[in-house]
Amino acid sequence: MRNFGKIILIFIITMMFSANSAFSLDVDLDLDDLQQTANKFVDSMAISLPFNSTMGLNWSDAYIGQLFAVPPHLGVGITAGFTTMEFGAVNKMLERFNVSLPAGFNWGGFPLPGYTAELRIGGIVLPFDLGVKFGVLDLKEDFWDTIKLGDIDFSMNYLLIGGDLRYALLGKKKKSIIKIAIGVGFNYMRGGLSLPVPDISLDFGSANPLEISDSYLNLLWETKSLDFKAQASFSLAFITPYVGLGVSHAWSSAGYGLFAKEDIQVNNNDITTTIINELQTQGLTSITSKGLVYRSDVNGWSFRAYAGFSINVPFVRFDLTAMYDFLSQNYGATFGTRFQL
Repeated sequence: MRNFGKIILIFIITMMFSANSAFSLDVDLDLDDLQQTANKFVDSMAISLPFNSTMGLNWSDAYIGQLFAVPPHLGVGITAGFTTMEFGAVNKMLERFNVSLPAGFNWGGFPLPGYTAELRIGGIVLPFDLGVKFGVLDLKEDFWDTIKLGDIDFSMNYLLIGGDLRYALLGKKKKSIIKIAIGVGFNYMRGGLSLPVPDISLDFGSANPLEISDSYLNLLWETKSLDFKAQASFSLAFITPYVGLGVSHAWSSAGYGLFAKEDIQVNNNDITTTIINELQTQGLTSITSKGLVYRSDVNGWSFRAYAGFSINVPFVRFDLTAMYDFLSQNYGATFGTRFQL
């Protein structure tokens, strides 16, 4: 299952990052301008991450039944898909480093891909079920290793862990056609995307700029979200349509890092403690001889609707879900398959 999810993510990312990785021009950057662009990127991530973290566990049946039944009600499967975020915030961040997304790629947003392996078990005595999900991807052996597909160079890491508990309000019996349930869950997600960038000259207000050679840009994000949802499903012979509403509150952080193989230089000299202190006063959260990091903490809400259906064959479900976030106007879609009793 993990390999299947990895294949899906590589395919989506390959479509996303078709920018040419061969650079011929150095980049002159102003730190104030870079920070303003990064703050817009962080704000966009803050309203996009909680939505993205809700991928998975949107099973068609609002309530799957009791664990200690005959047969026992449980299931295991995998879901893969994407949600969008504001296209301009990502594109402007990359453009600062002479990396541009394809002009025809804007599908009404920038897609954040994801996948989860999932397990759901029925309740005991009370009409509830419990689900857990887990997705992990590490497309690099160390920071400097990249995946190369044609002209694309990138590394990516991704982790999503979550769970939910749903309680049936209607449709507690096995043969009930209409089922309605409410649920609560928690999700944790972190990720990063690394791209090679040209040699950088970074003006930070000093007489001489920082010189960063043979470097990588790393976009970073992390979120913890508390999710509440309600769902209705309609169990028919070979298909189960469903609709739901969800609201999430997330505690997120996002930012960027610039890392170099060689020591960062100022006028052909190593950076000093005085320079590090000056950079910290301008908002950078971590500075070493090998790199710079900027992260910002932001809270955000997601208010979404989702709907879909599953095709039901004996012991197997094929599930398609569409999602829409009213606050950010982002959208998403997932496809899942599972073994379910």
